[in-house]
Amino acid sequence: MDGDFECPELGLRREASSPEAAAFGLCSDELLVSIGTRAWRVPPWFTTGAKPLPAGVFAAALASLGHFGAGMGLFLCALGGALVIGVATGYLGLAAVAIMGLVLLGSVLVHEVGHVVAYRLLMGRRAPAVMVVRGASCRLVRLTGTSARDAAVVVAGPIAPVVAALPLWVLFPVAPVPVLLVTLVALGHVVGLVLPAGDGAALRELAGRRAARAE
Repeated sequence: MDGDFECPELGLRREASSPEAAAFGLCSDELLVSIGTRAWRVPPWFTTGAKPLPAGVFAAALASLGHFGAGMGLFLCALGGALVIGVATGYLGLAAVAIMGLVLLGSVLVHEVGHVVAYRLLMGRRAPAVMVVRGASCRLVRLTGTSARDAAVVVAGPIAPVVAALPLWVLFPVAPVPVLLVTLVALGHVVGLVLPAGDGAALRELAGRRAARAE
């Protein structure tokens, strides 16, 4: 494909043939399955799906759950099926693995909603952004703001699973293992802030920019 894709609101422009065009949400790398004269669009399980973030905090949060959840749909269904089979057959090891997988994917969804809600609250109800998903890989392509606001949006993602896990502690006396599992997974997102990848890399980039401006 010749030409360029661009999003003036976000200041993005990439060649149509470049993989970055889909990675930055300028287009969707869709997969169609055809049977006879009918065709079905495959959800973004293995391809990249991009969708503009709607205005409003609540609408944006719901849209992010739906869009990112669609990318994880195949994995969620597989894990849900494994959980049912494990419980039905008494194979508790399979059920435990399925529960762990569902908790991990659920925490990723909550993580991304944290980014979205913080972005909407700090950058405005109509600030442009694009939700990009490929399987369990999710990202929000957005405007940059002040260093403080950008840092808050970055940190809000890892903090969101911890906040979501706190109410579960009322169930600790009757279900200590699941509560501890969810809490440990949530804390793992916070630990990710010190790693040189993902949100940790984003924080380091912000710190580098701030240091460069201070010189």
